[in-house]
Amino acid sequence: MFSSKSKAKIDLDRAQGSTARAPIPVLRPQSEKRRGERKGVWCVCTLYSQDGATWEGIILDVSKSGARIRRRTRGTLPPIVKIKASRIGLARFARVVWQTTFDAGLEFVAPAKKKPR
Repeated sequence: MFSSKSKAKIDLDRAQGSTARAPIPVLRPQSEKRRGERKGVWCVCTLYSQDGATWEGIILDVSKSGARIRRRTRGTLPPIVKIKASRIGLARFARVVWQTTFDAGLEFVAPAKKKPR
């Protein structure tokens, strides 16, 4: 392949006559599992955990059921966070559905009710 030898000619008759026993699989995109239309935004947000930790980030897109965010720092988020973005009027609790080094997908949830005393 990387040698300096002369290239051999390809036998086209032999190549056309070969039959593959197994068909080549065709990769199709997976169907979308999102419930709502996503709207692309670029908005600063703050994430809060129940123990008081905070993270700054940017909302990349948002829908009725959730949001995709990008954080400034590495690390993992807790399972439930509160997300606030004053520019778009967002202040909700969210469940972390997936996360990578900097990005995370959030699903909005109802706030947990406090137990009566």
